[in-house]
Amino acid sequence: MDERNKDLPLIVSEMLIEMHEIKGDMREVKEALQQMASLMFKQQQHTNDQFRLLMEENRKNTEFMVSAFREEAQATRHRLDDQEGRISKLENN
Repeated sequence: MDERNKDLPLIVSEMLIEMHEIKGDMREVKEALQQMASLMFKQQQHTNDQFRLLMEENRKNTEFMVSAFREEAQATRHRLDDQEGRISKLENN
């Protein structure tokens, strides 16, 4: 073997060992990324569920407030109509 290439088998074997270790490290990184993605997906689902619940409660509260204001406005309108009726009677007498 040429003097320049006598260390070539050692270098190649070291490179193969390094590549094997990198492959193992990459597998661990891939698994960690998959776990993190799964966790993030579950967190997003939870956030979406909380948001939907919040929106539903907001809708119910809004409907309740609109209904309460509508009832109060109707009662006020009836009182005003009664007052106007009494005023009209007094004016006509």
